[in-house]
Formats: sequence, C-alpha cells, structure tokens
Amino acid sequence: MKIIKLISAILLLQILSLDIVLAKKIDDARIKMLNGEYAKLSDYNSDGPMIINFWTTW
Repeated sequence: MKIIKLISAILLLQILSLDIVLAKKIDDARIKMLNGEYAKLSDYNSDGPMIINFWTTW
C-alpha cells in the first residue's frame, strides 16, 4: 500500500512540475451565470494563480 501512495505522489509531482515548466495559460473564458449576467475568468484572477474545481454529481 505504501508503494501505491509513493507512486501516486511521484506522478502528481511530475504533472504539477510539467505545468509549471510549460507555463500554460487559460484563455479568458466567459460563462453565463444563473442570474443571466456574464462572468469572465479575468474578473476573478487579479492576484495570482487560480484553482478551478471541476466536479459532477453522477
């Protein structure tokens, strides 16, 4: 079980370091909110990195 955790940690670190090295940027996406107004990513990303959490309720 410890080996699986170690392999998972190494894989996660490699994925994170690859994104840092490549310095990928997300386009300024626009989405329609429930109240009918539009919001852009740039409206919420003024101070630094942003974490976007994608989830589902399957």
